[in-house]
Amino acid sequence: MKKTLFAVLIAIVLFSGCAKKTVYLRVAPPDKKTEIRTENPGAKYLWVEGRWQWNRKKGKHKWIPGHWIKKKEGKIWIAGSWERTRRGWIWVESYWK
Repeated sequence: MKKTLFAVLIAIVLFSGCAKKTVYLRVAPPDKKTEIRTENPGAKYLWVEGRWQWNRKKGKHKWIPGHWIKKKEGKIWIAGSWERTRRGWIWVESYWK
């Protein structure tokens, strides 16, 4: 029993540092940039639009250009987005569904 409890405590300590913290920004992201897509590398690829990313060190948004990613069979790409909340702006990550 003590070994199990100790293992659980170790896991909590190790993985608590892995949890992402939500960063709330008072500064709204700039409008999206108009981009020209590069040539599609093939039917198995999906275009991911560019986005603004918060640069904590510089205290401002930085543009991340659009790019192609390989599709995951049977999955749908849900694009990330900036969402306004009562506490400020947050980035909701992209994911496969």
